[in-house]
Amino acid sequence: MKRKDVQLILQIRDYIEEHLYESHSIDGLCRKFNINREKLQVGFREQVATTVHAYIIKLRMARAAQRLIDSDDSIKVIALDSGYKKQRSFNKTFKTIFQLTPAAYRKMHQM
Repeated sequence: MKRKDVQLILQIRDYIEEHLYESHSIDGLCRKFNINREKLQVGFREQVATTVHAYIIKLRMARAAQRLIDSDDSIKVIALDSGYKKQRSFNKTFKTIFQLTPAAYRKMHQM
């Protein structure tokens, strides 16, 4: 991968981090950064070691986990703020990543 392509992929990663709670599609990112779909997907996997979608989910869950510890916000509010329409879907994804429900995670870290 060319150096300018690597820089573009890292720029896209940074953009996603700065605009984490906005809706992102592969096609939208391709248009915004003038990159073809394959180059984005392959380059992202090479440079970030995951897919665009998985990266977004991982970051959102990490921030949600931090909020569970740092705030008294309800799990439902955190789920909605994390981009989930239903707390149930949020709980399932959270448990897949952290092996604990959000409530158990909060309880464990507030001791």
